[in-house]
Amino acid sequence: MNFVNFKICLKLAFMMFTVQLTACVTFTPPAVDLVRFVPAEPLKRNIVEPKVKYLVRPDGYEYCARITGLPVTPTSRPMACAFWNTRRKECSIVTPVETGFNYLGHELRHCFEGAFHD
Repeated sequence: MNFVNFKICLKLAFMMFTVQLTACVTFTPPAVDLVRFVPAEPLKRNIVEPKVKYLVRPDGYEYCARITGLPVTPTSRPMACAFWNTRRKECSIVTPVETGFNYLGHELRHCFEGAFHD
């Protein structure tokens, strides 16, 4: 490899590293559900002690759109979703690869309380 090719490869490697680093740093979860989550008392819960599964999906927005019936549009998309089975006492939370802890807390609340904001 000659010096010019080496220099080009080095520049490309640096640019790729910078792009990856920027992508990691620029994701900031929006301020949703800023109150601390405390499950309702056991008698008011949908599932008292749910068995929770957390699924991270590359197609998380589209998957949650199918589950919730909320469409993906240029200005809006479901950021996470939860579905539960009270008989089996199970709940699954689904998010895209990049998400915020606020979304997880909101969906975890669904696992305990069901459709609390419907």
